[in-house]
Amino acid sequence: YGSKYHLAQPRGVDVGGLNFTVSWGFLEDDNETEISQSEISNHKVIKYEKTFHQNNLLLLSISVLESDDRIDLDDINDGSWQQKSINGVDGLFKTEPVNYGTWNKTFDRYCFSYMKEGRIVMLECDKMNIIAEIVE
Repeated sequence: YGSKYHLAQPRGVDVGGLNFTVSWGFLEDDNETEISQSEISNHKVIKYEKTFHQNNLLLLSISVLESDDRIDLDDINDGSWQQKSINGVDGLFKTEPVNYGTWNKTFDRYCFSYMKEGRIVMLECDKMNIIAEIVE
C-alpha cells in the first residue's frame, strides 16, 4: 500500500536537472530543492540539493554541483576521499562519523561523488546499499 508516510514503490526525483531513483522507504523533506552558490578550488559552483528521510535517524542527501568552468572530482578531493567504483561508475568515496546526540551514539554516513553529464553528483546516506541503488 502507499500513503504520504509509506511510499509503495521507488520514484524518480529531479535534482538540478538530473534524474535519480529514490528507494521506496524515503520521504522527501518538505523543502524544495535548495539552491546555493559557493566556490570549490577557485570554481564558482551552483549546488542543487534535496534531502530525504526514512525515520528520525536515516538520512539521504542528493546534491548536484554545476559550474561554467570545467570542474571535476579532483577539485573536491581534499585528501579524505578514496577512489571507488559503484555499479561500474567511478568516483570518490569516504565515510564520516555522525553523532546522534539523543542516544549519544556514533553512526557512519557514507558519501559517494561522481560525474554525471558534466556535473558532480554527491550522495550521502547512512546506508551504503541505498547509494548503490541510486548510482547508475
